[in-house]
Amino acid sequence: MGVIHIIVIVFALFALSRAYLRFRDNRLSIGEFMFWTLLWIGGIIISFNPWISSYVSSFFGINRGVDLIVYLSIVIIFYLIFRIYVKVENQEKEITTLVRKISLNHDRKGKKGK
Repeated sequence: MGVIHIIVIVFALFALSRAYLRFRDNRLSIGEFMFWTLLWIGGIIISFNPWISSYVSSFFGINRGVDLIVYLSIVIIFYLIFRIYVKVENQEKEITTLVRKISLNHDRKGKKGK
């Protein structure tokens, strides 16, 4: 087992512990927790058995297992960026609505006092 495998395993265990703590504090839903758990456990399993990625990649017609991991990582990153984008857009809309309500309430209170 190479040094990179040990680094991946240690990082995956650390990330898994962070996901568990956030789940325990109700900051992650069960679905999100399961996603991160499967992702990090998959990384640990592939670190112990690198041949698995080569076997799965050959099924998809990809020559090397590392290429499959890179492709999947890019897809996952794009998906997570999309989710973040949607959340930011929703927050912007909520902030705009809240600012309008506050402004209208402030304006009404100002006119009553005059």
